[in-house]
Amino acid sequence: MRKIAFVTALILVAIQPISVAHAVQKKAPCRLEVDSAHLSTDIFEKFRFQAVKVNASSICNVPQSNVTITVEIWKNGLLGNHLVRQKTITSKGVTQSGGQVNNFSTYMKCRDRTPTHYYGVSYSKALINGKWQYARHILSNKTTLLNCGT
Repeated sequence: MRKIAFVTALILVAIQPISVAHAVQKKAPCRLEVDSAHLSTDIFEKFRFQAVKVNASSICNVPQSNVTITVEIWKNGLLGNHLVRQKTITSKGVTQSGGQVNNFSTYMKCRDRTPTHYYGVSYSKALINGKWQYARHILSNKTTLLNCGT
């Protein structure tokens, strides 16, 4: 009987981290996602210059309207971090359930190829079910070293 109880307890302990991992991976029904800073291939192909870029999206499983997304590009500096660029977009229309609103237009032209660490910050607001909802300052998952001095 003790062996059965011990094996059962051992199995429960082994299963628990798997359940916790699945719970962490679930995403909120409405959320703001911000990508890591990167060198934009799209900007280079269209305009023929290098630029650091950060993208963000408001993704919602229910209709959202009047979505405003602000994206900021920050770089690490000797005397603290510095805001490089900030851009806000507004979508006046209604995005249906499962849709998203994107701010893919925040970038800064590289002055030279000096290695610099960049990261993105984004925040937004949207009208959801008749109430204003706010996503406060979401940081990109990592700081990225890019050969792009601004």
